[in-house]
Amino acid sequence: MRDIELAAIAAGLVAAGLLLLYRRQAAPELVEAGGAQPAAGLAFSLSNIIEEAGRLVTPAAPADTAAANLRAFLLVIRYAEGTAGPNGYRTLFGGRLFEGWADHPRVAQRFTDRAGRTLWTTAAGAYQLLAVSIIPGGASTKMDTWDRLKRQLALPDFSPASQDRAAVALLDEAGALDDVRAGRFEAAVVKSRRIWASLPGAGYDQPERTLADLARVYTTQGGTFA
Repeated sequence: MRDIELAAIAAGLVAAGLLLLYRRQAAPELVEAGGAQPAAGLAFSLSNIIEEAGRLVTPAAPADTAAANLRAFLLVIRYAEGTAGPNGYRTLFGGRLFEGWADHPRVAQRFTDRAGRTLWTTAAGAYQLLAVSIIPGGASTKMDTWDRLKRQLALPDFSPASQDRAAVALLDEAGALDDVRAGRFEAAVVKSRRIWASLPGAGYDQPERTLADLARVYTTQGGTFA
């Protein structure tokens, strides 16, 4: 991220300390990861990082619009990853929940992709972030997305605020953050699809949402298109 962004983000985190709670009406088919019943409303917590990142915009988008677009896009990611419900920030791959925010839970789980390969994942939290974890038998997983971001951003824990900040940093690394803020929705999806396997065109032999489906959720959650 640019220096001014990091300074503003850090200031927002120190000043806020608490998470903002937002409630918006969800599309009927939004469900909690691992749950069988549709959620009546999409309840979610987003930290001040969302507001701070939204204020740092290009001239093409007003600050309030950019903040709304960022918030909506993060909810799109959570919808695609199956973590859109109130327990999304503590959801493991597959839908089980973990306890505590001290660190990434580092639970390695085995699954079979659509190509028939048996793989391991440590995906956890609202954005299904990966961390190094021990695999039964003594080996360990290789993907260290969370570990790397934790060091780079000096994240103190795996709380919702830290998860949000990591997700924004990943969008920035992918070159998609300005597109997100400006409402260039399709461009943002294309640039970030290799980060989240559920986005259309990700190419990981895992279930993918359609662009039209995600765009519907995006507008439902208050996002606008450029």
